[in-house]
Amino acid sequence: MRLSVIVPTYNRRALLQQTLSTIFKQDLPASEYEVIVVVDGSTDGTAALLRELKPPCPLQILEQANRGPAAARNAGAQLAQAPLLLFLDDDILCEPYLFREHLAAHAGENRSVIFGPVLVAPQSPPSVATDWTREYTNDYTSRLAREKEPRFPDDAIVDANSSLPRSIFLASGGFDETLYRTRETTELGLRLWKSGIRFRYRPAAVVHHLFVKTAEELVQGDAKWYGKNEVLLCRKHPDYRSHSALARLVEGAGWKRWARELTARLPLSPDLYLRPPSWVLERLRWIPQTRRWRTRWLQVRQAATVFHSAVRQAESWRALRSQFGVRLPVLLYHHVGPPRAQTLPFLTVSPRKFARQVRWLKQHGYVGIRPSEWLAWRREGRPLPDKPVLLTFDDAYADIAEHALPLLHQHGFGAAVFVVTGQVGGTNTWDEARSSGSHRLMTAGQIREWAAKGIDFGAHSRTHRNLVALAEPDLTEEVRGSTEDLAQLLGTAVVSFAYPYGDHNEIVREQVKTVFDLAFTCEEGLNDIRTDPCCLRRTMVQAGDSLLDLAFRVRLGWSPLERVRARLRLRTRLRHILRIVRAGET
Repeated sequence: MRLSVIVPTYNRRALLQQTLSTIFKQDLPASEYEVIVVVDGSTDGTAALLRELKPPCPLQILEQANRGPAAARNAGAQLAQAPLLLFLDDDILCEPYLFREHLAAHAGENRSVIFGPVLVAPQSPPSVATDWTREYTNDYTSRLAREKEPRFPDDAIVDANSSLPRSIFLASGGFDETLYRTRETTELGLRLWKSGIRFRYRPAAVVHHLFVKTAEELVQGDAKWYGKNEVLLCRKHPDYRSHSALARLVEGAGWKRWARELTARLPLSPDLYLRPPSWVLERLRWIPQTRRWRTRWLQVRQAATVFHSAVRQAESWRALRSQFGVRLPVLLYHHVGPPRAQTLPFLTVSPRKFARQVRWLKQHGYVGIRPSEWLAWRREGRPLPDKPVLLTFDDAYADIAEHALPLLHQHGFGAAVFVVTGQVGGTNTWDEARSSGSHRLMTAGQIREWAAKGIDFGAHSRTHRNLVALAEPDLTEEVRGSTEDLAQLLGTAVVSFAYPYGDHNEIVREQVKTVFDLAFTCEEGLNDIRTDPCCLRRTMVQAGDSLLDLAFRVRLGWSPLERVRARLRLRTRLRHILRIVRAGET
């Protein structure tokens, strides 16, 4: 025997009959596979039907109390006799060559999960639920066909039409039975992928899903359980949160976020209010143009129910937000010190103004964090303050050690300083001509001292060259060399990098990703769990900023006032040029 086929079922006697009829028509010799049907608490006569069958292959029937699909599949795997397991559902119609395709894919492979397309069967009853499911599955299989190779974590799933060695399944502990009804397939997939198991897509191993669920079942059943179990899944795999549907908590315009929060916090299910438009649209089904609106509104109902259920599982909106919805403003500074003749004025914030800004942040509940804390929240789910802010200082000028870092330490603020590692203790050779003078940079002793006091130090390249313009050997020298320099100076690994001049492209980013966990740009905006960790946004605090500018920067990630001032300055210059031109003409 080469293959054990496991089919969990619950009160789907008629559907199961159709599934088994396609299983028993496989072109594989009957002696090479067995079928294990786990009756998970069915009360519709499923077990009696199975006992009356005379299948061409070995058939094991296991009856148990209703414990969910995860427990049913685990129980089936324990009974299996073959070295390979194939998981199917009770509404899956198989092509005659399906089993042969899975066995062929495993030939010479002993550490792989093989999965094939699951398409919506043409004979599925027409409904908005069927339309939505067909649209979703077609998009998914089209993407797999284009990319050919599965990607993590989107394809780390052990679902219907997936096969793997029984030994690997049992060694992994199987499906997590606490995830009742949904998300257990993704949870197992994440564990297997992380353990080094390879996932391979087999386009020819096609099955068809006889989809019979209604829109109400998708919303009140599947979406409700999805929200609950998604919270549990992400607690177990916190690094998955950036890919979770719950990470959309912070997406969209302000009114969308407000609406999302409102519906999620309702005492009753939001579907009570969202269902009537669906009823109307369904009555207009005869109008072809309404099809798109029906599926889109179904998605709205599902999303609202997912978030509502997730809030209940997390126990509060605040708890869910702290797990998925933190938004991080990152402030960018260069000099903090008294203005000097040779100092570039737009890069310099006076100590008095900086002190006012830090006091304002403290008074309004902001807490300065470090890049390493953001990384720990993003990867491990470690808690962050309710209102985190990250202050960063490019170039590691000596004046920040005198005027900025002591003040931050006094207020209990973390921060990050990005060091040009080839110039530690030297001067800013990269822009001395532009600033008409030299500026001292922090010494190795100062860097070690402030690192011991809780300031993170990241790399800013070795010589502050524009990385976009460099050939690969020089780029490697600037990026990898800077982390080696700083790690040797600090005696610890370096997690963050700031692009010189904020310039980067795909080649630069790929180089940086091989060395650093986080990288900062000069592009404005807020950061959330979905922000590319190597394209983190920052907003530069200007010398002329008011406290209102600062308030905008931490709440929006940019200052509308600064942009207005920039436009006014541009208009003033244009008018001045125009006056000169007119004077020349006369």
